[in-house]
Amino acid sequence: MTTHLKSRSSSWKLGKKQYSNINFSEPIGCIYENKQGVFLTYKGKTKKKKNISCISLIEKFLKKGHYACGYFSFEFLNKKINKTEYKAIFNLYERKNILKKTPHTTHLNKKDTLKKLQTDKHFLDGIRKAKNYIKNGDIYQINLTREFSFAPPNNPHNLFLQYYSQQPVDYASYIEFPDHVLISGSMELFLEKTNNTIKTKPIKGTASVANKTKNQINNDQKELAENLMIVDLMRNDLSRVCKTGSVVSKKLFRKKKYATLYQLESEVEGKLKKNIKTTSIFKNTMPPGSVTGAPKSRAIEIIREIEKHHRGPYCGAIGMFEPNGNFCFSVGIRICKIKNNDARFYTGAGIVWDSVPKKENNETMLKAKAFRLSLEKR
Repeated sequence: MTTHLKSRSSSWKLGKKQYSNINFSEPIGCIYENKQGVFLTYKGKTKKKKNISCISLIEKFLKKGHYACGYFSFEFLNKKINKTEYKAIFNLYERKNILKKTPHTTHLNKKDTLKKLQTDKHFLDGIRKAKNYIKNGDIYQINLTREFSFAPPNNPHNLFLQYYSQQPVDYASYIEFPDHVLISGSMELFLEKTNNTIKTKPIKGTASVANKTKNQINNDQKELAENLMIVDLMRNDLSRVCKTGSVVSKKLFRKKKYATLYQLESEVEGKLKKNIKTTSIFKNTMPPGSVTGAPKSRAIEIIREIEKHHRGPYCGAIGMFEPNGNFCFSVGIRICKIKNNDARFYTGAGIVWDSVPKKENNETMLKAKAFRLSLEKR
């Protein structure tokens, strides 16, 4: 069960060095949490672990010099999660099984295309419902998402490499678990902890590279305002785990170009409270604000009402823990999940009061373009 992390900007870290490729192979175990509790699969046996959190159990292995790669689901803190779904799942790896290059693969997959699992009308109706909540003052921003399906590939890792070649990003990841595979084309940093510093780089604001007005996204007041809303939300989340007065906003509204689109990225950084526990960090920041809404708690309630699908790793946090206590997690966007004969891909759009429903619907298709091309050009 391989983990492959890729980055066009060498954003993935091991110790003090940054890499464009990190490969983990031959996991020694797996830790996961579902509705029934926390479980450890180790040396061929799976046991339920009582009176310990998933993160605390992971930390026991980190102290032995191991690495943990996996994800926290969007529903990580939701007590009503479906019993068949994971709240979190992580593979455990030894240092000796790390490579810093791309493994060779030759097995190609058949051509395919994405199929909408909900009609455009259904998604547009959801946007209108969300705008009514905004009008009534329940929320002022919300992220709505949709599902697509495709035929499961014979070689998921090859699909990951093709997806990355279509659109190189900063936090791409491929992780094989015992019963499913995760492929992510994320360009968004959720949380990166380096010693006592923690930072996030929320993304809000999207424009097609095909648009002739190159600087449109920088001058779009709707996109700028939405980005600032999420920056404020993330500042608030980090302030719960950081020293008073240490949380600062940096590099606001940075336009970043990718193969199919532009994105607006900002950066927020803070100094962690002394002796803050990793469990506390994630409990105070999950799920990621940029894919939830503001205020966050009410946005989550409305998402549950409007959306009919389970998000799982989509809009969760995907990444790795290092033995030194540092960690790096992307926001689980532009991902697909492959399980048995079922393969799903997800995209979404941020909704504010002046959102135009048709434009937001088109944005979900723009965000799916790179993955769709990777299926069609196999």
